[in-house]
Amino acid sequence: MEISERLRTVASFVKNGTTAADIGTDHGYVPIYLYQEGAIKSAIACDINKEPIRRAQKNINMYRLSNVIETRLGAGLEPLKMGEAETIIIAGMGGMLMIGIMDESRAKTLAAKELVLQPQTDIDKVRKYIHSIGFRIDDEKMLKEDGIYYTVIRAVHGEEKYENEADYIFGKINIDNKSPALKDFLDNIMRKNANVMERLKAADTDNSRIRLKELEDYDKLCREVYECL
Repeated sequence: MEISERLRTVASFVKNGTTAADIGTDHGYVPIYLYQEGAIKSAIACDINKEPIRRAQKNINMYRLSNVIETRLGAGLEPLKMGEAETIIIAGMGGMLMIGIMDESRAKTLAAKELVLQPQTDIDKVRKYIHSIGFRIDDEKMLKEDGIYYTVIRAVHGEEKYENEADYIFGKINIDNKSPALKDFLDNIMRKNANVMERLKAADTDNSRIRLKELEDYDKLCREVYECL
């Protein structure tokens, strides 16, 4: 099966899961790909809406994998039984929604051996949440596809806490690995920040000055990280 680079990266982060649960599965591409690659023995494809489950089931049937990939309708981790998924995959949704899903079923989250997460927003908050529940970030990768930047995180059980806020905002592993995608991302952000800061300076209102200070602090952090890459 041919899938996007984003989904291939998500799939490549699955290391220890005999059974994987794909939460918000949509078309079921990730569990199908994982099984075809021999990365898992079985999977549970979950979604809160009926239409994605229908699409996933159609694809699963097309690849004749209905005996090893099961679809379940339900919100978040609710369709899962305790401990039946060694890997929990949540990709392509907002970070706060992702945190809510894991926290509402925290016992099921903690029962997994690994979490493979690809949050679209609030990635720093996802990293902090991972640490707050006794997981450590084992691997992470930023990539760019079709002009959009994505971050994929793999977390396993273990104590960890980052000392620097920049590590939570941009990803310590990305910084340590001198990620080309992160460098490109920061370059884009700093150029955009420069334009916005010029407009804020010209506006010279109370609100613009407050926003300008926030952007200047963020831009300084971006430049410090950029110099490390």
